[in-house]
Amino acid sequence: MTSTGSDAGAGAAPDRTGDGDFTRALTRDSLLRLARREIAAIHVPGFCDRRIAEDVARKAVRHKALGNYHKKYTSTVGRVHMPHIDTAWNPELTARYHDAALPSIHEVRALFAPYLSPVDHVRLLLQECWPAGADLLRLRGRPCFVGALRVFHPTTSVFPPHNDRIEQETDAPEIAGVTEQLVANIYLQVPEEGGDLQLWRRDPTSAEARTILEVEGLDPATVEPPAHVIHPRAGDLIVFSSRMLHAVTPARGGHRVGMAAFIACKGPDEPLQYWS
Repeated sequence: MTSTGSDAGAGAAPDRTGDGDFTRALTRDSLLRLARREIAAIHVPGFCDRRIAEDVARKAVRHKALGNYHKKYTSTVGRVHMPHIDTAWNPELTARYHDAALPSIHEVRALFAPYLSPVDHVRLLLQECWPAGADLLRLRGRPCFVGALRVFHPTTSVFPPHNDRIEQETDAPEIAGVTEQLVANIYLQVPEEGGDLQLWRRDPTSAEARTILEVEGLDPATVEPPAHVIHPRAGDLIVFSSRMLHAVTPARGGHRVGMAAFIACKGPDEPLQYWS
């Protein structure tokens, strides 16, 4: 099944359902439904102005802080500022991540000035829409970075089928009780072909989870076709469960640039917590 999106509005606009697995606005109802896995994703076309998005994408591609993820498959994927996954259970890297968290947030925000950063927009909506609000994740009392810019280079960058869980990155006491982990992706630039988001409606099996930990992703030939394939447009927001299998196909004909924020859910009576 494919979601193509439209030119619908974002944020507080009335919640509209395209097919039964998607909603088109980030609202209290859509967040609760997504956290309960009643829908596959929240897909908000035009969440960020396309001209602003593409301007920041150009800045990201040549940013002085652009580096690569440390893992096997994503070592060809660029990221601006250090995400938590690259702490790799290393105390020195963990300290470096937390030391840089707030300055990195401010630097990403400045890329969008004088306009509102789309990640800050998502943060505001989470705070307003979730029953118990939302906060920046702090691990062992130290603030996390949020707002990672990711650069998929043409033809070389791919995320194979995998999932993401904060429990695989830290044993900090603040993550106790997490029942679901979402990810919010804002697309700043998309290639002519490829760069598609593939979604499966299931967690990996125990054997698949071990493979993901060992080599970071699954061979696509070993899993069934995804339930949904989405080719986003510049400016779109897509929120889905990162604990379920998902993948990104290789970009062709240009860079795929986006912003990402993870969102930990402990139930509607606890605040959401977000980080990158």
